Amino acid sequence: MLRPLPADAGKDVRGRLLIVGGSLRYPGALLLASRAALRCGAGIVTAATARTVSELIAGMDPNLTLLPLAESQPGTVAVGAAAQVTQLLGERISALLVGPGLAHGTGTDEFVLAVLRNARQIPTIVDADGLNALARAEERPVLPARCVLTPHDREAARLAGQVVPKGAQRIAFAERFASERKCVLVLKGAVTVVTDGKRTLVHDAPNAALGVGGSGDALSGAVVAFLARGLAPLAAAYAAVWVHGRAGALLAADIGQTGALATEIADAMPRAIREVVEGH
Repeated sequence: MLRPLPADAGKDVRGRLLIVGGSLRYPGALLLASRAALRCGAGIVTAATARTVSELIAGMDPNLTLLPLAESQPGTVAVGAAAQVTQLLGERISALLVGPGLAHGTGTDEFVLAVLRNARQIPTIVDADGLNALARAEERPVLPARCVLTPHDREAARLAGQVVPKGAQRIAFAERFASERKCVLVLKGAVTVVTDGKRTLVHDAPNAALGVGGSGDALSGAVVAFLARGLAPLAAAYAAVWVHGRAGALLAADIGQTGALATEIADAMPRAIREVVEGH
């Protein structure tokens, strides 16, 4: 699925993507997802976050563009900010990621549901606090047509209303969930299951270097980057899982499994991609 970029590839070929998240408590999650998306080849990454958070992170990464969102209180997005996101989605955005570091405040669940409702045909990833908003919804929300959910087992349990089983039953659980929700599910863990309910791939390469805060944000950034490049949701998901896992393996070989940072996972992703596209 991963091929070299054309020599004349510009920003539109690489993809323009939007990442919605961040809060005063978790500004790093938004930055990590954005960094990983850029490291995986995205042409333009726009980080949409509450105005106060936008002011906080402005200039931390000059590679990003920012969309300050209306807020109900400092650091918390207002429900009406969904209109700002929807407007930008109509401006050549190739893919959308919702949730990294968003946190839970007054109106955030309604904001997330409104953004997902308006995404429609735009390839969309829901992660972290976006998943928690789905779990708290009174009725099962309708997801965008091309949607990837990236929960770990606890988040998946909240979404499904049941404990995620172990072993082979965990795979069956993931397949059933993806089929019922009509989405691609990335069930994260030491062993990660990627499925659309019909085809299933399992990444069975446990690596303690990946067990660090922000690692999941880096993974979601990779998924949205590959979606923005034009990969189908299942292909984008399993390509991202492999690249994320390989980046962790490269880090473990370089510095050991202890002490790797999520920023370093993101920064190792181009090396993992290079192994694929150059045939190493």
